[in-house]
Amino acid sequence: MSTTSSSPPSPNGSPGSPGAPASPNGSSPPAPPGPFRYSTRFKIVAVAILAVAIVLGVVAYGLASDSTDDPVASSGGTREFVEQLIPPGDSQVLQQGTVGIDLVTGWTGELTIDDVAIPSSDLDSGQQESTGDTVSSGLERITFTPGAGKVMESLPLGPVCAEAIVWDRAAGRANSQRTVSWCFEVI
Repeated sequence: MSTTSSSPPSPNGSPGSPGAPASPNGSSPPAPPGPFRYSTRFKIVAVAILAVAIVLGVVAYGLASDSTDDPVASSGGTREFVEQLIPPGDSQVLQQGTVGIDLVTGWTGELTIDDVAIPSSDLDSGQQESTGDTVSSGLERITFTPGAGKVMESLPLGPVCAEAIVWDRAAGRANSQRTVSWCFEVI
């Protein structure tokens, strides 16, 4: 006794089931292609190109932000004689704000704001009586805050430029004088 049983078609349409398409040579149809896979060589080249692009971007940014107009940077790049500008260049300050320059140890100088020479008696640190320097030894800060009875009672509104003529005390003014200029906005 031989019985033939028919099996129900499989849900995925496997070969040999009724209604499943057969390929012309009687084999199963090709499997659908899987996700595209990149070769190892392609991956290495892509990473190398990306790394070069990042390095070039960082270098370009560094060159663009390296301003030779910055007195601190242009004083030797290693803060040869300027430690800080007060206020920093291209910043804002109030009309009663302080303007000045912070120098490295051993330097001194004079300050001019908007073409007005600031007398040493009007500087915040005053004049050192024993040497006549415009800043006290060890401070190396030349700052001016406008006020009543001073050469400027307030800073003029708008763009203002300051200039400091600085020199190394040990080398003398004639041998080491430098000019540092910067501008800011008074609000």
